[in-house]
Amino acid sequence: MFDREGRDMSQQQPPAPPVGSTTDLLDALDRMADAVEDIIAHGPDTWGRLSSDDRLQAADRMERSRKKLTVADAAFLSSHEAELPAGPQRQARAVSQIFTTTLRDARNRLAAWTRVAERPDPWGADPTATHPDHMPQLTALVTDGGLDALGVEKVDKQIRALPAQVQDEITRVADGPVADLARKQGPDVLDALRSFLLDLVGAEEPYTEKDHARMRSFTIGQQGCDGMTPVRGLLTPELAASLQRLMADYAKTGDLVEDADTALDDRLPEQRRHDALSAVVHHGYGRGRALTPGRGATTIVAVMPVEQLVSRSGTALTDVGTHVPAATLLNRPDVDLDTYLQVLDVEGRTLTFGRSRRLADLHQYLALVGEEGISSAPGSDSAPAHCHVHHINGWSAGGPTDLDNLTLASPSMHAQVDDSREHEDRWWTLKAPRGSGRRVDWIPPVTVDPERRPAHNDHPTTRRHPGDARRRVFRDSAEPP
Repeated sequence: MFDREGRDMSQQQPPAPPVGSTTDLLDALDRMADAVEDIIAHGPDTWGRLSSDDRLQAADRMERSRKKLTVADAAFLSSHEAELPAGPQRQARAVSQIFTTTLRDARNRLAAWTRVAERPDPWGADPTATHPDHMPQLTALVTDGGLDALGVEKVDKQIRALPAQVQDEITRVADGPVADLARKQGPDVLDALRSFLLDLVGAEEPYTEKDHARMRSFTIGQQGCDGMTPVRGLLTPELAASLQRLMADYAKTGDLVEDADTALDDRLPEQRRHDALSAVVHHGYGRGRALTPGRGATTIVAVMPVEQLVSRSGTALTDVGTHVPAATLLNRPDVDLDTYLQVLDVEGRTLTFGRSRRLADLHQYLALVGEEGISSAPGSDSAPAHCHVHHINGWSAGGPTDLDNLTLASPSMHAQVDDSREHEDRWWTLKAPRGSGRRVDWIPPVTVDPERRPAHNDHPTTRRHPGDARRRVFRDSAEPP
């Protein structure tokens, strides 16, 4: 007997399936249903009688159990695969009907299934080999209750957005690092994996400036009966960077309002962004205009390594977290971009500024953009434009305002730092040891880590930032093999 691809099925038998008791499975489901009913029966009064620590631990146990069911969903879908229709849309509709859930949730479960289930091909060259989409270390995190289907779907979506020819390699190489990121920094970090994934396999950004020009769009919709008009579109990296800078300068609480009304500013973030865009349209934004860029006279602040300057390739990271093609910044004299460009040497240090003189505030900020590129505080994803400049050794304790004593810190973390280093229930900052490949060590409060081990921000967006990429060479060389 031969299959549709001409393989002799009589000479190739699928591996024996694992033995399991269907009775035990159904009994376990009955016990789970009963346990859920019991948990629901204990209302807020019962929860309220737990101590705060016990209550939080109980909530963590409940949430971990909920996340672990992602593995059970994958087992069901693997067993039911032959009965699912072909095509992603039809499969999503079928799964949404099976689980009586939304299409969005069904897509999450299907995406998680492709990464969590091993799905070996019984008729393949190696019947025991897992499917190339499988990510065992990410699966282990789900099995431990550390990630749910939505988190796995975030990873799947980021991988599938990359060129098809590198997806299998990225899946294999990125499995451990991505699981480690999610474990240390939480699932939200998985929304910013693109550059991290490309860097793991040494791949260049697949979309060129011509691609961006082709995809750019902006559409003003039909005015609604309420008088409001919707907009939609895709912005090129340089336009996105300029608008993000505008929002950083003029869409914060209290911006663009009279001084007397600053404390009463109750606008939502999206309303403040609308007002900033309105101001730029009506009053102008740029040098010599009514709205000038903050922290300098440039609308785009970007950084790249020296070899990238020479080759004029790759992307440069801006201080608002947007990647702009190097060619756009270097090869487009016809485009009126008000840009500050910083170049770093092989050790991630600034070539633009001398180190023998004290730098002005603006220059220090621009240098930090190049050397750090993001808040150095652990778990933060704040781009430089939204950060405070923090003294590693506190100013009140005699710390100088010199570049090597400064770091970028998100406002929320900056407010939690004890510059005096007297209170162990607050964060401290220390200069990292020379040769460590770090600029600053963040010492967590005892409530976060009783041992107060140095912590760092390894957010995936730093993976391709020139300053951190160069320091990573020193970090990797210092790690034991």
